[in-house]
Amino acid sequence: MLQFDDILKYLGEFGIYQKRVCYLICIIYILTGFHAFAQVFLAAETDHWCYIPELDKDEEDCNLNNTVMFCQNMMKNHSIPSVESSSQCGSGLVYSNCERYENLSYSNKIMKCNHGWKYERSQYKSSIFQEFDLVCDRYSLGALSSSMFQVGMLAGGIILGFLSDRIGRKPSMMLSLLCMAVGSSACAFSPNIIVYSIFRLIVGSGVMGIWLAAFVLLTELVGPSKRVFTGTLVAFFISFGYMILAGLAYFIRYWWILQLCISIPAAVFLSYWWILPESPRWLLSVGKRKQAERVIRDCAKVNKVTVPDSVFECVGNSKEGNKEDTGNVFDLFRLPNMRKKTLTICYTWFTVSMVYYGISLNTSNLAGDDYLNAFLSGAVEVPAYILAILLPETRLGRRWSQSLMFILGGLACILTLFAPTCTVEWISVALVMTGKCAVSAAYAIVYVFSAEIYPTPVRTTGLALSSLCARGGGILAPQLLLIRVFWEPLPLIIFGATSILAGLLTLLLPETRHQKLSETLLDGEMFGK
Repeated sequence: MLQFDDILKYLGEFGIYQKRVCYLICIIYILTGFHAFAQVFLAAETDHWCYIPELDKDEEDCNLNNTVMFCQNMMKNHSIPSVESSSQCGSGLVYSNCERYENLSYSNKIMKCNHGWKYERSQYKSSIFQEFDLVCDRYSLGALSSSMFQVGMLAGGIILGFLSDRIGRKPSMMLSLLCMAVGSSACAFSPNIIVYSIFRLIVGSGVMGIWLAAFVLLTELVGPSKRVFTGTLVAFFISFGYMILAGLAYFIRYWWILQLCISIPAAVFLSYWWILPESPRWLLSVGKRKQAERVIRDCAKVNKVTVPDSVFECVGNSKEGNKEDTGNVFDLFRLPNMRKKTLTICYTWFTVSMVYYGISLNTSNLAGDDYLNAFLSGAVEVPAYILAILLPETRLGRRWSQSLMFILGGLACILTLFAPTCTVEWISVALVMTGKCAVSAAYAIVYVFSAEIYPTPVRTTGLALSSLCARGGGILAPQLLLIRVFWEPLPLIIFGATSILAGLLTLLLPETRHQKLSETLLDGEMFGK
């Protein structure tokens, strides 16, 4: 039976045609990077205190002759009680965020804020934290939109991943792009946190749909020796999106304007419907041989190679696409070897997503400038992805490379517990960034490694299931960050322990370096057995 890997011997593993498709897809990944990390700035937390209308006139008069900061502190001294604050670095008195003096004349009885809050706006002119008053009793709602984004990614992984195996990689990617464009634009006009979170769910589903369909399309179009390179290359552009986002946020301090600026460009990429091809490997697997032949001929023409007529005769007579070669999610668990691999892969995806997003969303809590930290958080992924390209192609292979990155990332997170955070801040920041670097490399490798293990009939379905597990980790990550109010290092310790376990479990998977992709369910069961 003719397989697409056999045809690639004539087309070339990474010719001009494949490079063109790769670069077009990479540009889309920049946009997904915007939306994946936008919450760092859109939902940035700022200092806040009770708004007291009676002091408006006094503060206005004060501002005529003094700095804003001086006047704010003077008003606070008169109206806001001090409370004990404890942290890793000791305790002290700070102004209360949620209480005020009931009577400004006597200043002895304390009450909760009854007229809303005022916010420190020297850095963030506007954020959803300020816009929707996500403070005090409503503080827990601050993680809602981040978790809903992950819920959207979960839904997108299931629904759009399923559609990708049924209607094709390209239609699924276009539908995902439309969801991302519409949902993200609507976010800018949300009247409250609930509506905003619902639209973030839609954005998340679109982002994951693009990641799955575009990644699988690209992986199926190139040869075995180029899968790690192309699969990791797209991750570079997610990081570039994060770094560009930091620059945009520095100049655009109003959350809804920033939201629109990262949303509108998505409409331009709907034109990809007429530019990108469908995956010929998928077309062959579902029996659409004529369409596959057209893509193969176009690829041969652009790559300036000749494919023998006998190959197209084999394509016409190929038995690929028969019903026995199609699969569903239950086939991932029906056979013992496939079940063991699927469960292991699912745990690694859960862990890598939880740790990656947990560290990324915690950027604003690190010492230093928010914009610089965000830029560095994106920049540190560049060496991570270089490692993700080089290590899996060495004698370490995919399995040991992924295992070592998980273990290194976990150790870096746990070691922050012993870092002199209060006296030498850069050490803990360096450890966190090392953890981010290692986990980013693991995230890039896990995509390629998993795609190579799953057989063609259930490859996108398998990745969609893995993505579902990853979304569980992503949903949990912002909630885990909330428990730092009890003990600041606790989230990082949890991230570290789960990461080390994922590294050990990875060693149960078979090595896929220089192996052909499994084209049938039987091939998938036998692989690594």
